[in-house]
Amino acid sequence: MSCENIENLKKTELKIALLLEEKHLLSAKELQNILNVDKATIYRNIKHLLKKQTIREIKNSEGVGFYELNCKIHNPIHPHFECRVCKKIYCLKPFNAEDILSLSNYSEYDIEEIEVIFKGICDECKTVTSEK
Repeated sequence: MSCENIENLKKTELKIALLLEEKHLLSAKELQNILNVDKATIYRNIKHLLKKQTIREIKNSEGVGFYELNCKIHNPIHPHFECRVCKKIYCLKPFNAEDILSLSNYSEYDIEEIEVIFKGICDECKTVTSEK
């Protein structure tokens, strides 16, 4: 990976960044389970990575944070989907340049960040619901 955001990261921070590059979107609990480290270690490293803008946080409707790599080249701005049943967040395909320009020109305010989350029922929950 050649994202400038991952240069000079500490060992656990680098592990988190590489996991997010591979898995795309994980919660703190998922990161904790995969890396087999304590909760404090995960949250301390997430805090540092957010401060360095190496990762982005997307919260679901219950306030649970999901994290993804913040890289304009390898993970450009894109909308997300939240399942109303399982509350999991999924990445959707990135916006194209025209979409971003259109959204950023939506208002006379100085827009610094755009976050789009679609909500519905994911395929997995839809299958479980239809089997009942």
